[in-house]
Amino acid sequence: MTYTKTILETEAQPNAPIARAERRERSLSRLIRAGTEMLCEQSYASMGVEHVLQRAGLSKGSFYHFFASKEQFGLEVIAYYADYYNRKLDRILLQSHFSALECLHLYIQEGIDGVERFEFRRGCLIGNLSQELGASQPLFRAALEETFKSWQNKIAECLTRAIDTGEIDASADVQAFAEFFWTGWEGALIRAKLLQSSAPIKRFTEQFFKVLPKPVQKRHKK
Repeated sequence: MTYTKTILETEAQPNAPIARAERRERSLSRLIRAGTEMLCEQSYASMGVEHVLQRAGLSKGSFYHFFASKEQFGLEVIAYYADYYNRKLDRILLQSHFSALECLHLYIQEGIDGVERFEFRRGCLIGNLSQELGASQPLFRAALEETFKSWQNKIAECLTRAIDTGEIDASADVQAFAEFFWTGWEGALIRAKLLQSSAPIKRFTEQFFKVLPKPVQKRHKK
């Protein structure tokens, strides 16, 4: 979006009015963030438009200025969350000063820290919506599956690097293990929320690393 005034121009003129385009973008951002927070905590069915507006601190007209329906809003929230999480995965998994599996451990620990910080009130937005809407809403199902596939590919790339550096054996089917990781991870998050404990996440990830094939040590002939 092109603003009529740049940030530098606005800073140089502290009393200058905020550009209309900038105000629109701020309102849109507030709506999307509010929807994201709510769908991490509650169901899509229970999220009313009025509740989103109240959380965002905006009027009813603001919502329908941007979205034709609640469904369109939901899809935009999914796209926003998917982009946010893809960037988060890259930030953690692509750290050059840690090995591939160390990066994966760091991602897991950050996830545990997150659910504990929010006292198990929040889950994964994509996992929550997949449970609620995956079987009944084709449009949502396609967006949710696309998101899971993008996350799966990032874990597969991480495991490929682990093969390249000798952390796991080259026989590992990285796509299969990546799919297994996300299936188990999402299930562990649900269980953790139910039990109000991070123990299910820790148990799953411990077993995940155990089943990764270790590199075969070649025997040297005497």
